[in-house]
Amino acid sequence: LRAMAPRSAPRSRAVAPGLLALAGLVASLVYLGSLGPAYSVKGVWQGQPSTLKDTVKGDFGSVMEGLEPKVTFPPIAYHREGVALSVEDGRLNADYTAKLDGDTMLQLRVNDEQEWRASLQGEDASLRVRGQGTDLDTLSWEASQSSSVEDVGDVKVEFNSDK
Repeated sequence: LRAMAPRSAPRSRAVAPGLLALAGLVASLVYLGSLGPAYSVKGVWQGQPSTLKDTVKGDFGSVMEGLEPKVTFPPIAYHREGVALSVEDGRLNADYTAKLDGDTMLQLRVNDEQEWRASLQGEDASLRVRGQGTDLDTLSWEASQSSSVEDVGDVKVEFNSDK
């Protein structure tokens, strides 16, 4: 019995590392198999070399601009009693329309960049004004009036702020 016992101990010690290696290989194959398929995508970057310099310095703005999706949404609008809110081309617009008397309409439109335009239109006269915020240097206007003059006929007079 003594002669048999020493022989089996070295043999079991030699088999144990092999079984451990096999168990580790099976475990790693099961783990890698559960990750799913992997894909490689080929592409081309078109940009200026200065973009890469900025990226190395930590400025990711120019790289992120190239990755932003270009999305176009359909126009959205809400109307109620002369007031309208709408989104067109990514801009928020607020419109107001009112009838001042039998033939005179007032219209005002302002957007989220503070561009505005107003118009006052009657049966025979109109005034249109547009500007940017409260800056009077960007203010422009157009006015017109039409009438029928005896012995002359129909006359239309137009004025504007163009110099």
